Amino acid sequence: MSFATLIEHSRRYGSDASFVLLGGGNTSYKENGVLYVKASGYALGTIGAEGFVRMDLAKMQGIWNKEYSQDDDTREDEVLKDMMACRLEGEHARPSVEALLHALLPFDYVVHLHPAIVNGVTCAQWGKEAVSRLFGEALWIELVKPGFILAHIVRQRMALHTQETGKVCSLIFLQNHGIFVGGSSLEQIAAMYESVMKRIESQLVRKPDFSPVSSDEKQVEAVKTVLKHYSNDTILFAMNKEYQHFLGDATSFAKVASSFTPDHIVYAGFKPLWVAEDDDVAKAFEAFEAHNGVRPKIVCVQNLGVFSLGEKPLPLFLDSVAISVYSESFGGPLFMDEPMIDFIRNWEVEKYRSKVAVQ
Repeated sequence: MSFATLIEHSRRYGSDASFVLLGGGNTSYKENGVLYVKASGYALGTIGAEGFVRMDLAKMQGIWNKEYSQDDDTREDEVLKDMMACRLEGEHARPSVEALLHALLPFDYVVHLHPAIVNGVTCAQWGKEAVSRLFGEALWIELVKPGFILAHIVRQRMALHTQETGKVCSLIFLQNHGIFVGGSSLEQIAAMYESVMKRIESQLVRKPDFSPVSSDEKQVEAVKTVLKHYSNDTILFAMNKEYQHFLGDATSFAKVASSFTPDHIVYAGFKPLWVAEDDDVAKAFEAFEAHNGVRPKIVCVQNLGVFSLGEKPLPLFLDSVAISVYSESFGGPLFMDEPMIDFIRNWEVEKYRSKVAVQ
């Protein structure tokens, strides 16, 4: 096993939409006191050696001896500066915001992904109970701010888990985020992912049905013409059986109307625009921008279909719909709360990732 093997497996995961989309997820490898961790903004599916940052594990351990500000912005600036200082000489890329969490997990390899079927549990009302029932020795981490705060809480829970059980936990479920799996080999991790996803699948009462559904072409073109006034990106359109189900009325739409994870905010905006059947699309679009200070990236028109301003928002909205359907088996959807959504929208780290994502 080697760094080259990590690249190979990272590309495999990143090329499979059932594991991760676009620039989401990250992987790492430890050898001789060095952490090789994915750099921020790189997509796993096409990643090469340049997409990883080499970091000094001993220096990263020293971060836990420091005290940081209680103010979110100040603390994040301080932690980022210390993280950048942990890079080995010659490294210029910015490490993943989850690099600190990768460093503290005592495994040669760590793979963090966002499979929709797994997030159907982590983004569900009964997610915590489901993880406890299905994966007894796994850690469940409630919704917390990603980056330093998340790593700090995982560190505490790992220590407590080891103290109580005498074992090191290799499976961590993060509410409204995804899953971390650690192991001594990538084959071991692959087997754990397969086991987790099969076990969740065995509990499902319903799976998403994305079979295509036709829409009125004249209405679709009319909406596209309106949206082209607001974006230089290509306007994409999609309609399928699940979209038809959720776009039937405002009550159904409420189950896909907000953000499940940080990636949804980064790539598809913090929430889609809902346009009722008889509403004016242009007025609704402008009202959304006036109220929220940003333009929507996804526009959902009742009983017509989903419009995406650019290519990247559409697969993330499809992912949101899949998560919502999977969550029906675990008590229904659970979005990130408003304070966390506001934090992610204004977090410098995610603004950086959004900036890289559009390049």
